[in-house]
Amino acid sequence: WLPWDLVAVQGGVHWVPPCWCVWGYCVRGGVWDDGVDLKSAGGALGADRGLLGGGSGMGVEFGVLGDVEVRVEGRLVDVGHARQRCVLVVLVVEANHPVSVDQLVARVWGDRAPCRARETLYNYLSRLRRVLGPVAGVDLVRRSGRYVLVVDPMAVDVHRFADLIARARAAEVEGRALELFEQARGLWRGEPCAGLDTPWIAELRATLERDRFAIELDCTDLHLGRGEHGWLLGEIAARAVAHPLDERVVGQLMLALYRCGRQAEALECFHDLRARLGEELGIDPGPVLRRRYEQILTTDPALSAPPAVPPTPPVSGSPVSGS
Repeated sequence: WLPWDLVAVQGGVHWVPPCWCVWGYCVRGGVWDDGVDLKSAGGALGADRGLLGGGSGMGVEFGVLGDVEVRVEGRLVDVGHARQRCVLVVLVVEANHPVSVDQLVARVWGDRAPCRARETLYNYLSRLRRVLGPVAGVDLVRRSGRYVLVVDPMAVDVHRFADLIARARAAEVEGRALELFEQARGLWRGEPCAGLDTPWIAELRATLERDRFAIELDCTDLHLGRGEHGWLLGEIAARAVAHPLDERVVGQLMLALYRCGRQAEALECFHDLRARLGEELGIDPGPVLRRRYEQILTTDPALSAPPAVPPTPPVSGSPVSGS
């Protein structure tokens, strides 16, 4: 069900005449496979909208990478209390993908659904329709007991995040990959879905945070490959404190320390990790980290820093609008 799977989201929505392919659903003649009529939904997926514009200059933006919020022309829109915002999160995460009432109930309440959960859900959906109804390019559509938020996926920060990651990993030029990764990082405004707490939200949050951590490590590898170990050292050291058993993080720290002329400290990092892994998990460091240790121990020329390029510091978090 994870819609931010990179295979599914890469490129978002594509125009492939004579049909629309939307998140794995095929649309012919303006009608979903399951009967959702996109034409009657206000033409939010019209071919003339340029759906791969990357989200810049949009009139509406949905944010879940921080507080759940909707902005129209830069202005915050009140989308209701916490439970109603949970409904909105499900719909925007599954943008253009029909969600059944049972799925909505399960994701919004988990195993604590009230006796009249469906009636309450319909009330929340009705309120969201009234809020989103006047917004151009957005439609909350109901067909055959399922609901779909029809919207440009690039108007949703979580889908822009996944799209940027996919494009960065496909980039052939390191500088371009870094630029795209930093744009993805810059979409984050805080803890995803801040203030909301259901089992599904918790799983979504954990998945997004794992994705963010992975691209932070990817960015660090790219920066180290450009000889930018000096200004990165503090950031890597802090990450190693937060993730003391992560061998990739420790390997990055060892390399940065070594290139900064601190060979003894780099070797000590390996010894500390090996002791902790043995004590807590009963295992030894993997072959990749052991190889790095041996290279540092023997001052392998392969670890020498390449000529430094002008640094590209990470982008700090930015609000939904203008991101």
